[in-house]
Amino acid sequence: MNINKFLNKEYQNMSFKELSQSPFSLIKGVSESDAERIRAAFKPKTLSKFVNIAEAIVTLAEGEE
Repeated sequence: MNINKFLNKEYQNMSFKELSQSPFSLIKGVSESDAERIRAAFKPKTLSKFVNIAEAIVTLAEGEE
């Protein structure tokens, strides 16, 4: 799977495991200042932790009445 079109150059040769532990600035179009604002607002420092929070909300929303 080639996801390089979504990643900034310095992250394009990393494994998926490495990417999951990388900062939000790995995503093309997300600057360091954008990444810092995300970290300040949501606290998680890595993509993996942010996704875990988002998945939990989506899962809980599916079971909500």
